[in-house]
Amino acid sequence: MELNIHEAIKDWVVSPPHVYFKLKETLEDPRSSFKEFSAIILNDPALSARLLKIVNSPFYGLENEIDTISDALGVIGTEQLAQLVLATSVTAKFSGMPQDLMSMDQFWKHSIACGVTAKIIAAWHGERNLESYYLAGMLHDIGSLIIYKKFPSEAEKILSRCNKNEEHLFDVELEIFGSSHARVGGELLKGWGLPSLLYEPVFFHHRPSKAKDNPLITKIVHVADSVVDEMKLGCSGEVIANPVESKVLQELGFSELPSEKFEEEIKDQYDTALAIFL
Repeated sequence: MELNIHEAIKDWVVSPPHVYFKLKETLEDPRSSFKEFSAIILNDPALSARLLKIVNSPFYGLENEIDTISDALGVIGTEQLAQLVLATSVTAKFSGMPQDLMSMDQFWKHSIACGVTAKIIAAWHGERNLESYYLAGMLHDIGSLIIYKKFPSEAEKILSRCNKNEEHLFDVELEIFGSSHARVGGELLKGWGLPSLLYEPVFFHHRPSKAKDNPLITKIVHVADSVVDEMKLGCSGEVIANPVESKVLQELGFSELPSEKFEEEIKDQYDTALAIFL
């Protein structure tokens, strides 16, 4: 069966996370102000409450409590807050998925763990804008949810075969569909108009050497995915840990998979993130 990507994602592409794009539009307008940015978020009380919960959590480790969205903007910045809006919006958008094939609780645990691990590796690597690394890691398997929803019988066969033969989802998907969850997820985020900094790591998290515009974040998500598999934090359908390209480890400054190096930090931040996002 040849997978028609555009047919697979069409229902989701037409309903992007609108609040995020309103915020981005405001950010790109030189005449806009913090007040306008705050007003967009405040129009959604539930979103405002979630964001304040996140900002005041150990996830950010701020000394003083933040009581308003305006204060949050002053502390963590508009771009970072917009990315948090995207993370919470996407989680909510896919919250009602059927659980016949995959436990959504386990799926999001894996996704959040990958985001946390990508953020930690990026910080160790001296990178800034760590929310982008968290977000790319969190969204890396989003295409799997679309496959489970749109093609349940084929997805069941793929999962069954992976379980029986200890094969990797990506490889079996390519054989059966001629495409993969990575491609589906990447096309979705690209179709939403998200920047390549976010959709390229999703496209190539199994083949990081193919990333041209954003190779570093793609390599970090690639490694984070495998670390999380090894630590068995949640599950997105994989039976065995995804292999890591050895040259990627070397390029990131690791001689081996950095599970033990960051394990305690990953678990601490993972537990905090779960309490926030799930």
